[in-house]
Amino acid sequence: MTKDGVTDGADAHAIVQLPQSDWTDQDLLTKHEARQRLVEEIARTRSRLAQIQAETDHPARNDAMTTRLTRRLKAMASIHDEYGASKGNT
Repeated sequence: MTKDGVTDGADAHAIVQLPQSDWTDQDLLTKHEARQRLVEEIARTRSRLAQIQAETDHPARNDAMTTRLTRRLKAMASIHDEYGASKGNT
C-alpha cells in the first residue's frame, strides 16, 4: 500500500473511509438494559406526575403537564411491553 492509501499492483484501488466510526455500534443497548432504563424512567415519570397532580398553584399548567406525562407513561409502557417484560415489573 502506498502512503496515499492506494494498493500497489494491477488491482490498485482507493481505500474508502466509512462516513462514521465503527465504534458507533458499541453504544447499542441490549434489550435487558433498555428495559431496565425504561423501568427507571417510568418510575421517575410516575413520581413527577404524582407531584404535579398534588400541586394546586397553576391548574392550567398542571393539566397540560399531566396530559403530557400521562402520554409519555403510556408510550414508555408500550415500549416496555414490547421488550417482553411482565407488566408487574413497571
